[in-house]
Amino acid sequence: MYGVSLEAETWLHRDMRTILNRLVRRPEFAEEISRLKLTPHKVVVRVAEDPAVLASARHAYESLASEGQALDAHERDAPRWWPRTWEPDAFERRLLWAIPCVLAVWIATVALLGTWLPDAVELGLVIVVVLIVGVLALRGLPEDVWLWLLWKRDHTMLAVGLPVRRRDRRQVLQDEVLVPGLRGWLSRQTQPSFELTLELRDAAGLTKPPGQGALVQTDAVEACRREVNRDYAGAVGLAGPRGAGKTTIAERAARDEFTDPERPPVLGVLTSAPVRYDARDFILHLHTCVCRAVLDFIAASGTQSETHQQWNRLHRKHRIRAGIGELSRIVLSIGVRLGLALGVATLAWGWPPNPALLGGFVKDLVTDLGGFRTVSWSDVVVFLGLLPLFFAALRVVLGLLRGVTKGVFRTVRRLHGWLSDDRVDPELAALRSLAHQQLRSIRFLQTHTSGWSGKVSVPAGTDLSMTRSLAKAEQPWTHPEVVGRLRDFIEVSIEVLSDQVSKIVVTIDEVDKIADPDEAHQFLNEIKGVFGVPRCLFLVSVSDDALTAFERRGIPARDAFDSAFTSMIHVRPFTLEQSRTWLAHRALGIPEPFVWLCHCMSGGLPRDLGRVALTLYDLQRDHTQLSAVTHAMLARDLDIKTRAFAQTAKPLPRTGDDSPHTLIKHLSKLPLDDHFELAELARQIWPDTDSPLDTELARLRAEVACYLVFCQTIAEIFHDRLDPAGKVDAVIALATARQHMALDTLLAWNVLTDFRATVNPG
Repeated sequence: MYGVSLEAETWLHRDMRTILNRLVRRPEFAEEISRLKLTPHKVVVRVAEDPAVLASARHAYESLASEGQALDAHERDAPRWWPRTWEPDAFERRLLWAIPCVLAVWIATVALLGTWLPDAVELGLVIVVVLIVGVLALRGLPEDVWLWLLWKRDHTMLAVGLPVRRRDRRQVLQDEVLVPGLRGWLSRQTQPSFELTLELRDAAGLTKPPGQGALVQTDAVEACRREVNRDYAGAVGLAGPRGAGKTTIAERAARDEFTDPERPPVLGVLTSAPVRYDARDFILHLHTCVCRAVLDFIAASGTQSETHQQWNRLHRKHRIRAGIGELSRIVLSIGVRLGLALGVATLAWGWPPNPALLGGFVKDLVTDLGGFRTVSWSDVVVFLGLLPLFFAALRVVLGLLRGVTKGVFRTVRRLHGWLSDDRVDPELAALRSLAHQQLRSIRFLQTHTSGWSGKVSVPAGTDLSMTRSLAKAEQPWTHPEVVGRLRDFIEVSIEVLSDQVSKIVVTIDEVDKIADPDEAHQFLNEIKGVFGVPRCLFLVSVSDDALTAFERRGIPARDAFDSAFTSMIHVRPFTLEQSRTWLAHRALGIPEPFVWLCHCMSGGLPRDLGRVALTLYDLQRDHTQLSAVTHAMLARDLDIKTRAFAQTAKPLPRTGDDSPHTLIKHLSKLPLDDHFELAELARQIWPDTDSPLDTELARLRAEVACYLVFCQTIAEIFHDRLDPAGKVDAVIALATARQHMALDTLLAWNVLTDFRATVNPG
């Protein structure tokens, strides 16, 4: 039964309250709590009982709960350390009586001969005695004693490893659950602020990448959660515009964030489709990723990729070298300070230097401080000379204590991994060997050559020679063999790990970046043979065209998308409320007009929202008023976009009377600080033809013009005299226009034109 056990639930609530009590004292949260006229205790209780925060916290503690359940089950299976009805036979009694006799002989030998026995001989006697006593006890004591000792060893390692794991989980609980959860809860307790001044108490959360932090619950997230928890096999497409969060959803699913608590975790495999691909090579790459994921799951120490393993080995080697170098520097430093102390003592007490006299002075100083009520100036000088030596010794002691503490934690982790039962399980060991064998088969062609040769010389200058060799080379797998072996390995892995994982989730990202639709169709047609493995879910990110093709299923026009996927999830941009929630998880106190500005500039796309939030973080120190922030944000964006437009226009050919140099000339005159003349410039740039988008240059002109009109509209809406009444619809319309700009320039132009006519009818 998976989930959080009663003991882990107790730990969870205790840790949540401890961490929250510490967080509410941070200035970022303390000021907001004071402004809301709430008490810290009330905030801690409410956040700890919030269902969303509690669910995320339980998910963070699931691995800890499984270890706690394993410890409880291990305690329930504790054997008796001594059988109730055991009666030793004559042979066993003789063996047990021999143990004290051997020990007595050894003690007598050491007592009589220990003064002149060499150390090596004495150590050898100890080893021999231990081996003899061990063999006698093994044959003479009942088997239950040894079973209990083995059980106690495993129980000790489980009990010691649990606090270490709990310490790691507490950090995850704080950074990934409670900090964003507390921000979100406080944001929900306050009425939206319509201040036109930006004053952020702690904006560090805005610098987080869009895919990190708390996940905003959208319809696509809920749909993906349902697919992960279903039992049937298949492939699910994640369709949506670029930057809508398809990668984030797929990664969170592979990281086991969508699995129901009562189900075992999933084994996630993350891959990306190449822009230029060979289907057979990609399936081999996918096979490699699955093998590595299985190896990482089996390894108790949580090993990472081979690059990380190699880095760990090199890091360990260089750390040892650095430690030796640091120790040498410390020894040299202590030597220099000791020489300084001896020199000072020599000058104070006379020549020749006497280290014994200095040692006696230090001893008297430590043991009989009261005897130094009357000291001479020479003693004071020597004492001052000893101070550098004292601080150097103190530094050594503190360094050793720090190193010992780290070493203890590292040793506990390694011992817990080495002695865990999973590493000796024969099925897991066989699966590990199979994964390594599959990796070798994928990487190399195994060639073996064996043979013999001989040479015979006969008179008259004739040589006879004979050679024979046999070469065996494994032929490259064909495409069907590649698909079949990957399916077989996934099936075997799921069968062996059936008690530990509910399914394997394989994500194939960036299929939507294959520019040619025909190549994307062919790619799916060639890899869909691996789909359909029982208890294996494939999550594939595809373009909006794939969603359209899938929704046309059932009519004669079928294609690769319809036949490859069992279902399709539409990942839409954020709504205004979802953008507000996303920002609230990263910073407190963002007034509503600035939330609207970020939503419009990003179009609700999470990736662009993260970039806009990062720009807001950079600007909030020097610009606080809404108008200043808006113009600074537009100036920065215009500078970036105009350079990109100019670079795109340079290689374009001349079409009729239209030249790309004319567009570049317009872009060079673009005012970065005055954003109220952009619409007029846009009308000059807009293609002057009946079919405005019939050439590549015309399409680029349309994109530039549409973007300039959008920027002026933003500047006209977000100013220091903004009236928030009725502006929500305008914000939604502008965000929609921003979304259209990436898909259909003509549609975006018409939407902006209609919007501006509605806002400014004159």
